[in-house]
Amino acid sequence: MWLFGFRRKQSEDVSKDSLYFDFEEAFHSKACPVCHLLEIRERRYIDSLFYESVNDPGVRERLRRAGGLCERHTALFLEIGDALGLSIVAKDLLSQWLNSSGTDSSACPLCQTYIESERHMIQAVSGYLRIEDFWSALQNSVGLCRRHFVQISNELSQKDLREKLEQFQSGKIKSLLQKLEQVIQKNDYRFQTEKITEAEGKAIKIAWNLLKK
Repeated sequence: MWLFGFRRKQSEDVSKDSLYFDFEEAFHSKACPVCHLLEIRERRYIDSLFYESVNDPGVRERLRRAGGLCERHTALFLEIGDALGLSIVAKDLLSQWLNSSGTDSSACPLCQTYIESERHMIQAVSGYLRIEDFWSALQNSVGLCRRHFVQISNELSQKDLREKLEQFQSGKIKSLLQKLEQVIQKNDYRFQTEKITEAEGKAIKIAWNLLKK
């Protein structure tokens, strides 16, 4: 099955595949690397859908069964899609709605694909954590968001790996707390001559992104 641009691996062997190296690049972003890769791949998937799949019978049928998209994916469609593709799909869905006797309750197909892709990435990272080089590269990241930290931890069967991941995440959180404390202090009139650094300013957005459930 294709999930946002990659095929589900059938082998349980841990190896440095293309997704492994994608993660190495994602570690340099200022976001949870899993969130970062999912967003990139989701946007590419939607872009390719409009570029080459808008008339694909299978794609159109999935959209018809759902009767449309969720609020978030509707916004992404409007942002990424072109006028012709958006018009073709909307005409198809509106015509179906007009001629339908009931309301279709099928889930948003892009949400389903996102969940499947997310699951694939969680399983992949859980395997990569058995590779020592992956830990070294992981240190370049800002850490994992709460949601993906919990999912990966639950996927790990080895206690030592879970504890190592917890220590890693705790270190990233403590580093953020130090920066946030500096931001708070520098907003005190007694320290008004001290400027907030770029790293301290970015820590605010990073912290809130990591708190996502």
